[in-house]
Amino acid sequence: MKKMIIISSVIVVLLLTMSIFLRIYLNHIVRNNMIDQVDNTVDKYIHIIQKQIDNDFQFLDSFASVLQMENITNNQEFPQVLEETNEQNDFITMMYFDLNERGVVANLNQEVLVNKPLTDFQEEIQSVVYDTLANQRTVSDIFQSQLTHEMIYAYGIPVYQNKQIVGALIATQTVELLMDAGQGSGILGGDTYAYLVDESGQVLVNSQYDIFHQTSIFQQPFLQKQDYQQMKEHLKDHQDITFSFEYENAQYHALLKPIGLKDWNLLCVNMLEDSHLFADRNMRMVGLIFLSIILLVIGLLIYGYHIILKNNRELQKVAYFDHLTGAYNFSYFMTLGERYFIDNKCCSVAVLNIHQFKFFNEIFGHDLGDQLLCHEKKVIENNLHDGEFFCRDTADQFYVFLCETEESVLLTRLNQMMEEIIEYMDLLHTNYHLKIHCGVAISSEELIVDNCFEDLMVRVMFALAKSKETILSNIWFYDIELHKQEIMDNYIESHMEQALKDGEFQLYLQPKVDMETGQLQSSEALVRWITQDNQQLYPNQFIPIFEKSGFCMKLDMYMFEQACLQIRKWMDQGIEPIGISVNQSKLLFYESDYVERLNAIVQKYQVPAHLLTLEILEDLVINNVDAVNEKIEQLHQIGFKVSMDDFGSGYSSLNILGKIDIDELKIDRIFLQEILDGKNKKAQIILEEIIKLTKILSISTVVEGIETKEYRDFVKSLGCHYGQGYYYDKPISQQEFEIRYMKERR
Repeated sequence: MKKMIIISSVIVVLLLTMSIFLRIYLNHIVRNNMIDQVDNTVDKYIHIIQKQIDNDFQFLDSFASVLQMENITNNQEFPQVLEETNEQNDFITMMYFDLNERGVVANLNQEVLVNKPLTDFQEEIQSVVYDTLANQRTVSDIFQSQLTHEMIYAYGIPVYQNKQIVGALIATQTVELLMDAGQGSGILGGDTYAYLVDESGQVLVNSQYDIFHQTSIFQQPFLQKQDYQQMKEHLKDHQDITFSFEYENAQYHALLKPIGLKDWNLLCVNMLEDSHLFADRNMRMVGLIFLSIILLVIGLLIYGYHIILKNNRELQKVAYFDHLTGAYNFSYFMTLGERYFIDNKCCSVAVLNIHQFKFFNEIFGHDLGDQLLCHEKKVIENNLHDGEFFCRDTADQFYVFLCETEESVLLTRLNQMMEEIIEYMDLLHTNYHLKIHCGVAISSEELIVDNCFEDLMVRVMFALAKSKETILSNIWFYDIELHKQEIMDNYIESHMEQALKDGEFQLYLQPKVDMETGQLQSSEALVRWITQDNQQLYPNQFIPIFEKSGFCMKLDMYMFEQACLQIRKWMDQGIEPIGISVNQSKLLFYESDYVERLNAIVQKYQVPAHLLTLEILEDLVINNVDAVNEKIEQLHQIGFKVSMDDFGSGYSSLNILGKIDIDELKIDRIFLQEILDGKNKKAQIILEEIIKLTKILSISTVVEGIETKEYRDFVKSLGCHYGQGYYYDKPISQQEFEIRYMKERR
């Protein structure tokens, strides 16, 4: 007993000593973390401000490019165009001045001013216009607008025609919007304040929640007089400046950092007192933990023998529980489910999965991620009925066994669980949106699972996968249609290789028609999967699976060879061949031997390469313009043509058309549908400008989705080169295509 007391005393002393050192260490860590937080906050804020300015310049560049392509500035409707453009953006004022220094001014909620002399405007605007007309992209200093009486800054973009400056496009923006960009992103939290400061130390823009009310950083509380000279030197040299100060008995840490634009600097001030309070709370918690440990150690020493025996019994239970949340583990869940399933097959299993949980951990840290999982465990536990149970499998995945089989009841209960789990985000005081996917499999009289509980688990995972694919609903029930889809997907994956060998993928052709003459111009190759038992599968059934597996590369190359073979047949029959367009996937296009393989097939069948057009999607081009152009140049040298397919369905930047060396642009049917359905009045203007632009760039245009005469007449009136759609003909087999269109070409 005496030895036990001595050992206990030594342990207590060691624990107390460790707690003291831990308190000192944690205080040091908290302070350093706060300093690092301020530094990271400034970097994020500066990045957002720079991005805001870059976005403004990018928009003005795009608008200027439209002005230079069309002589819009001399059009009587130009003031209205400028006014509508200004209303659709965040700018306060947009102006255009010609070389005669006469301008059109569109100011929000005011009448457009036309033919205004530059001399009527304040000196700051005049300076920006003069710099811009001198071929400079410029940003002004901050000044007070005489039109709106707000503190603003101005952008200037030269406008060219025939490579000559013809005018200056000016836009003004409020400084408050620039500063709100960072605050709106949620990077400022707690007692953190941001200020915009110039090279002289003057505060250009105060923080939204300013508590210091100073016009210069060379004033208390920011700096003491003895620090003025050093601060001025750092500002002049555009260096980062870190300093601390005291204000109203509170300690603050500050970081001043150049933005990289004009002589502007961002000053970020953070209150250090909160970190000490946080540390004190941690210390109290640590103290309680150490006290608990001391009591536990003493208890273990006194009752060691009995505790060891008890722990041996508990070890058997540990094998069935998740160590983090205390829920059942997956192994024990399966054991319980199989036991229940033996006597009663009417039940349901749901699986809950947090959308992109790994990013939640990256943003908020693993500790908060673990707390979220524990919160989810409690929510599920509180919503269970007698006889129901659940488990945590891996990461953020929870399985729930439910005795209920009525879909509407299950939907209500699961929605309730998910809503209570999402309420955890309210505790974090953040605008991060937590989304939960849920798959449900029911074993009931209508949808019985005959085999075993494991089959039900397979179904619930399939339902979860479908839930992740849908946007409208987070809960997906496994049903008959889903089962059919499962069977079809499995058939496709297990038969695609053999189907390729057996020639089940057949070439179908859809005509492309000259809009001016109405004559056949070329065709597009489309794939149809016709099985040996004459069942036809459509591209929307198998193409997504092929793209995920990479099998699309084999299919694309196969279809290209089928197109070459078809052209060779026409030539051998004495038929004048027409061109065929073949779709090419991104994966295949970037293969190192892609061009060589295409050339080998053309040489094999001895067909003219200019009759083959390779269709690529616009997302292949984005951020890869140089690499794509290099590959297109290799294709052009052989004689192939290149077309950009489905333009308008995705990114659709007009900037891409000026950079990519394509021969043909295929405009997606969405434009026609929106225009003729009256859903988007501006779509017609956009489509007209695209067609005009392609003519300037010597790119032929094909409009897809021409389904009616009304569609045909409208597209023809726009001056489009070629049309394609069911109005002319649907995709048909190569044999039927030859009968309808190719006989007369002998």
